[in-house]
Amino acid sequence: MKNSLKIFTALVLFLPHPLAVMAQEVNDTEEEDNSPRYISFGARSCTSIFFSNGKRYVGTGAGGQFGAQITPHFNSHYFADWIVSNIDNNAQRIDFHSGFSMMPAVLTPKIKSTPVSIFPLGGICIDYTRFTITTGKNSTGGPRKLDRYSFAVQAGAGATFGVTPRLDFSVQGHYMVHIGTDIDMKLDGDNVTLIRENGTNLEGHFVVAVSMDYKLIKIWNPKK
Repeated sequence: MKNSLKIFTALVLFLPHPLAVMAQEVNDTEEEDNSPRYISFGARSCTSIFFSNGKRYVGTGAGGQFGAQITPHFNSHYFADWIVSNIDNNAQRIDFHSGFSMMPAVLTPKIKSTPVSIFPLGGICIDYTRFTITTGKNSTGGPRKLDRYSFAVQAGAGATFGVTPRLDFSVQGHYMVHIGTDIDMKLDGDNVTLIRENGTNLEGHFVVAVSMDYKLIKIWNPKK
């Protein structure tokens, strides 16, 4: 709990930074003023490492997203992910994430002829989580399923590689801290029990997402 609180405080301090970078965007060059803006659509896969109640476990999943290009050097992604985790072969955890990330480019190098955008990211997310006992060991009569909702802040970094003028490949790593009720799993011999704890809990997890996005809709072209 204390470690999650420290991470949560750090994330809150970090989140204004992308907005500050946006305010400092270099928008006075002819290239930026004349570059078209797009809405993109894509698919993503993700891996998440959860840290909960002294346990660590890995979940994998997939999802989709769309992006709104605010300026040539400031992008945003609005995403939804479905993540499934196995908890000690006793229970299954399913997470549905939906949120957004602000992504101001701080470096735009080129690798050979491939344009690259390197960015910090910050945003918020809402999460639906469901725990289900999968072993059949529940003679205590407790619930076999429990669910919850939570709210999260996130911060991290990533890079986007231009495959073609319209197709991008992105990789992102970010840490999420969720605020909500806590669900714990207790083992007593062969019995598995799900318990909803009282009060508010902070839970952190690290997410790595890989995505492909196609710039489908041109929303503005200053050249015309």
